[in-house]
Amino acid sequence: MLSASHVWAQSISPGGIYAASASGSANGVSVTWVLGNLNTFAELSALPVRLISFEARLTASGHAELQWKTAEELNNLGFEIQKSTDAKKWELLAWVDGAKNSNTAQSYRFVDETFNTTSYYRLRQVDFDDSYTYSKIISLIHEKESLDRFVVYPNPSRQNKISLVLPEKTQRVFLYDQLGNKLVHIESPASETSILLPNPGSFIIQIETPVGRKGVRHTFQ
Repeated sequence: MLSASHVWAQSISPGGIYAASASGSANGVSVTWVLGNLNTFAELSALPVRLISFEARLTASGHAELQWKTAEELNNLGFEIQKSTDAKKWELLAWVDGAKNSNTAQSYRFVDETFNTTSYYRLRQVDFDDSYTYSKIISLIHEKESLDRFVVYPNPSRQNKISLVLPEKTQRVFLYDQLGNKLVHIESPASETSILLPNPGSFIIQIETPVGRKGVRHTFQ
């Protein structure tokens, strides 16, 4: 029988283990397994912080407010807040001291006053021995880049020319007929643009942005 000699695991969300590993040997054969994504340090230790929430919201002044809460902390030096505009390249935004040792809920808050475009955030929790772990990634969409800004007018129309109001950073605009055939493809459109419809009927106008996609059904009577 194979018996594991070492097991390490980390949990950063209620009831969830996102990484674990074990090693053991039997009859001269050694086995090591890994489940999930391990951190950069060689052996996972018991996670010093149990993070139970991490959220972002837009304030009335247009800033990004980050809030997170821990259920318990052990040797927690603090949190490095990291920011990205593409969820790939990260930069240091701020540092927030931890509670060191606590078995009661702790709440934290930070306001990003540099927020001016859709952004991604994550926490890098650092222990007193310099070991660390990352939180999940959260995002906050800037109002000017929200898909809700996409408007087609008039709708329905009695003329073949329709106007579009687009979110900032819209990458592409497509026009499809009711059979799904692509009729128009516009790259890097202006924030206000227009499309000529070929004939009366039903159409779908779709946009692509860094935030996502959205389609609007239009009727040309």
